[in-house]
Amino acid sequence: MANARKPRKPRKTSAGNISSTFGVIRVSEEIDEIDIQRNMVALTWIDDIVNDSNGALEYENTSNGVVAVGYMDDVKVQVDVRLCAERALNLDYWEQGHVPAFVNSNELCIEMGNDYDHQVPDLDLCAALLMLLSSKGVPLTMYPSTLYKFFPFEKLTALLVHEDDTVVKHTLEAMGQLPCLASLRQLKTMVHQARDESLVMITLEALYYGRGMNMKAYLPLLVEISNSDQLASKVRAIEMIGLVVTPSQKEYLPILKRLVQFDDPCVLGPVLDTYIEMAQEDALQDCIHLFRYRNEIWQMEIIRKLCTIQHPLVRNFLSVRYITNAASTYEREFIERYLIEGSETQTEKALVEYVLSSSVFGAGSTTSDEDDDDEFSGLGSLFG
Repeated sequence: MANARKPRKPRKTSAGNISSTFGVIRVSEEIDEIDIQRNMVALTWIDDIVNDSNGALEYENTSNGVVAVGYMDDVKVQVDVRLCAERALNLDYWEQGHVPAFVNSNELCIEMGNDYDHQVPDLDLCAALLMLLSSKGVPLTMYPSTLYKFFPFEKLTALLVHEDDTVVKHTLEAMGQLPCLASLRQLKTMVHQARDESLVMITLEALYYGRGMNMKAYLPLLVEISNSDQLASKVRAIEMIGLVVTPSQKEYLPILKRLVQFDDPCVLGPVLDTYIEMAQEDALQDCIHLFRYRNEIWQMEIIRKLCTIQHPLVRNFLSVRYITNAASTYEREFIERYLIEGSETQTEKALVEYVLSSSVFGAGSTTSDEDDDDEFSGLGSLFG
């Protein structure tokens, strides 16, 4: 492959943009001059790296402009330097620490590490990646983990025994994205051979999120890990249980009843939703407990799900919450719609109209707690 063009020293144009080897880079008027100069220095550095690579790196014309190209064995990596600079210099929404590229013609944002310093321009990361691509004999573990999935299965397998758990984690995640049956068999084996719970969970996630596996056979293992003393593994297991268990699997009702008592946001969403849908009105006692001891985020989620259950006890609870001015505006909208849609007889409709009336709603704020208790003590079921 021949060089697409000779390198061009970066310079500012009359319009305030940057002219470079990779094309004209748009620059926002809000960008500091210091940031512009730092990126121009990085562009010069990148040109020097390409020119001094002895042919390992080259420029190439593409439909997206000029890119810098290197190889990892047979894997072609086209680094989009212009796009990287333009995102940084236009205040676009862009998660720093990523390099835009095409890998074997697949558009990809290459993550350059979790401990990335956000004071470092992303173009410096482009330069670091190009230096890796221009070097010989670089161990796979030195490349960004985003690129693991493009390496042969045999090379990934060798990394599963690496002493660094982070390397093993990234390898398992990459295997979850490989289409070959060999990677599927390896992941199933690792479920039982992984050296600790955290790697077991990463393997299960690779199977579920990466391979779309039916996780029914692994539910007992997930339940076991949901009792773990390792918080990270426990949380991930609970999240997956919420996604895997369906309301028809009544045998998991006691498990979900236990999980909803766990004071962590991982319970919100699928776990709580499935439990309430599965238990119906029997979930009300647990919901009341959560109302008392959890914050408002939990309360809205509970209200939203309770509004799918037509039962006298649930209607009583929601009516009282509405009357006593405890519900937020968003909750009130849910409750109003629930009560109106669930009213069938004229008596029920009249009662709902009375509950929703402003006079009743306002009355709740002028009485003491003792008066409220007396008022509702003999009410019984409003809709029974």
